[in-house]
Amino acid sequence: MKNLFSAPKNLLFSIAMGILALVINLYPIPFFANVQFIVGNTLTVIVAVLCGPWYALITSLFASTGLMLIWDSYHVFAIFSLEALFLGFCRRRDIYALYGSIIFWVLIGMPLFYLMANIFFELPAEHLPFVTLKQAINSLIYTSIASLLILMLPKLWLFETKIKDKQRRTLSKQMVYFITLMITLSLLFSALYFNFISLNKQQSLIKKNQQETVFHLSYAGEQYIEMHTKVIKNAAQFFTLVNNTSAEQQPLLSNLHNNYPGFISMLITDDKAKIVSATPITRFKDIHSSNHLSVKDRDYFIEAFYNQKIFTSSVFVGRGFGNDAIIAISAPYFQKDAPLQPAGIIEGSLDLKYFSAIDYDFNQHKSQSIILTDEANSIIYASDELNLKVMSPFKYSIHNGFYVTDLQLLNLKNTASKIPEYIYASKELNNGWKIYVIEPFSPLLKLAEKQMLTSFIILLAALLFSFFISNRISQLLTVPLEMVANHFGKLNQNDLNTQVLDESSPKEVYSLYQRLLTSKQELISHQLALEETVALRTLELENANQKLQELVDKDPLTNLFNRRFAEHKFTEIRDFCIRSEQAITVAILDLDFFKAINDSYGHLAGDECLRQVSEQLSQHFKRDIDILARYGGEEFILILPMTNALNIEHHLNEFRIKLAATKINAPNSKQDFNITVSIGAITANASYHAQLDKWIKIADDNLYQAKAQGRNRVIVSIINPEAES
Repeated sequence: MKNLFSAPKNLLFSIAMGILALVINLYPIPFFANVQFIVGNTLTVIVAVLCGPWYALITSLFASTGLMLIWDSYHVFAIFSLEALFLGFCRRRDIYALYGSIIFWVLIGMPLFYLMANIFFELPAEHLPFVTLKQAINSLIYTSIASLLILMLPKLWLFETKIKDKQRRTLSKQMVYFITLMITLSLLFSALYFNFISLNKQQSLIKKNQQETVFHLSYAGEQYIEMHTKVIKNAAQFFTLVNNTSAEQQPLLSNLHNNYPGFISMLITDDKAKIVSATPITRFKDIHSSNHLSVKDRDYFIEAFYNQKIFTSSVFVGRGFGNDAIIAISAPYFQKDAPLQPAGIIEGSLDLKYFSAIDYDFNQHKSQSIILTDEANSIIYASDELNLKVMSPFKYSIHNGFYVTDLQLLNLKNTASKIPEYIYASKELNNGWKIYVIEPFSPLLKLAEKQMLTSFIILLAALLFSFFISNRISQLLTVPLEMVANHFGKLNQNDLNTQVLDESSPKEVYSLYQRLLTSKQELISHQLALEETVALRTLELENANQKLQELVDKDPLTNLFNRRFAEHKFTEIRDFCIRSEQAITVAILDLDFFKAINDSYGHLAGDECLRQVSEQLSQHFKRDIDILARYGGEEFILILPMTNALNIEHHLNEFRIKLAATKINAPNSKQDFNITVSIGAITANASYHAQLDKWIKIADDNLYQAKAQGRNRVIVSIINPEAES
């Protein structure tokens, strides 16, 4: 550490890289759940490789500060400072950064991170392996990126005060490392990408299943209530018409109840709110022997009798005739000779245990549970495994976003926790009730952990395999190089005038350079003359070829491609789009009343018009993959690969409007004029048809319609291959 301040350039470099790393680490890349990838530590690795351990420590402290600000955890200083020092000391021993990173995280980093996370983090034990494994993979990513940046950026590769190798590395070792590095990065990004896609698909499937379940549950619940409401309404109308005595009403009511067992009980009152008939009779044994069975204080009597309408109550616990959670549905019936005077009410207590049967039917093969709440957010029904009390307030917390996912998350047991417990979907019923479908979040996290662990194991196995293969490949290259060097004989050191290669060059290449240097001096003059002649001839040939190609492929007036080039290119574009499963748009543009321009302003104005239109086309359709060609006369053809069927018509209309607003100046005249365009187009999957003529035919038909409908418009056909077949 005594040399820490001996190189001011290294110190400034490490501080600058640390500040930049701090800013980058403030914006980690979200992956899934609480997993985020940090790339700011890439700069710490660069400093460790170029400047050594103590400068890397300075950079790491800055970088870790950024992580501490967003994660609110001081463990990052310990873990990443140790990593920076370890990689710095590995560099001093000529150990490559990627190898050092693997050694650190397998032997030190992962065990230490797991221990600290278990002590200081508020994470369930089942989450820790996933987070720990993610950190090791993250380290391999930013270490690999740092190593590639050092190789690719000359200013880093030739850093003036960087640490020098103690011994010149062999070409074989360098090749093995570079191949291993590339394979590591490729496998890492591939594995992460496929894991990300897999998890997204799994989330979409869960979301779809939950939405379907909640829709069917809500529909079944609404139908259940609606059907029994109609039963009470029809019964009230029936008892109004028959106007039976209470003794005659009892068997009718019992028969009705037998037909609709969804009601726990049913009753009929007179106009004094006294129960005159009820079912099941076992709950009302003393109807005719007691005068105290009155419901005049019940909402279902008051609302139905005095307001003379169908009434559906809120959920309540029955009293007097049972203690079930029920809703009361009541309706008035009227006197036959006085149709406006209520004779009493008929009421049914609807059994809400019906939802347990629905719950059973919908969850035979799923891990989903359901919760039903009323308009006051009290629990009406909850699946048994949730252990929630009926008619208690539904207390939960919506996840605040600490875990990144496309799903809706909530907590039931620990509402203050940042760790989500359940995935949910909800829907409000017509009567204000709300139904929730939930399932545990942990299985999805277990799936992500399993995928991450599998990727890590495959990565380590692939690294060992690639190390062996790359070592064999390097031998195939370096052995012939040594043979070439030996073929040229010994080097005479007295003939060396300048030293070109530095100590970073491999031993084999350096040896070959020394042995060939004497021969190089004799050939250099001939080589320069030959190179000058070849360069001159090559330049002339390239210019001639370029002009010839432009004459063959370009329209000389508009500088757009010609029809032949467009037709030739279509097959290549189509093959590319088929591989990537993309759509292609083919459009035919025709200038409206172009002949009138020539007649009114002359052919020079017509040519200028075509040039202006071509320039507008080039500015509007400016992707490198777009093919813009003059089709003939005042017609143009556009071949637009990888287009979005929902946006293409809008994109074409933007060009049409833009062109209509463009002022075109007639040469040799002070007059300005405008031109409009009609466009016919087709958008379809690339597999729609192999022949461009088929596409052009449909686009041309649409152009004809655009002309027939008054010009200056766009008509696009979007072809569905399945519908066509």
